Amino acid sequence: LVPFASLSPPRRKVRDVCKRHGLLALSVISVITGCTLGFMLRGTQLSSQAKIYFSFPGELLMRMLKMLILPLITSSLMSGLSSMESKACCRMGVLTVTYYLWTTFIAVVVGIVLVIIIKPGVGTDMESHRLGGGPVMTSADALLDLIRPYNLVK
Repeated sequence: LVPFASLSPPRRKVRDVCKRHGLLALSVISVITGCTLGFMLRGTQLSSQAKIYFSFPGELLMRMLKMLILPLITSSLMSGLSSMESKACCRMGVLTVTYYLWTTFIAVVVGIVLVIIIKPGVGTDMESHRLGGGPVMTSADALLDLIRPYNLVK
């Protein structure tokens, strides 16, 4: 690496910007690359195995985010409630439980309405699913399942 003091001022500015905004730049480049690959591969007829391999990084990311959401929300709520007075804490607790119950109720109602409207599973031949016509597991599938367990507790 070139020592920082020996860089010319314009190169030093570029290096500072890269240090400060490097993660943002990499995120934008990753999104653009993903969109480009998605548009390019949309028209191709990929096998189900190739689709699984292409979806692996995104599935890892989504599972990591799912794993982080509950502890993050819980710890932020506990931190916020512990810094409040007891009267305000009680009121905030009641509001939190009320909000949780209402959002859960709304989610259940939306789910039931969508099931009634969409009617998932109607028109599918369930006999083919009972005969064991599922995909054959390969050693690569077993390796990917070891790396990305669906549930960390399992």
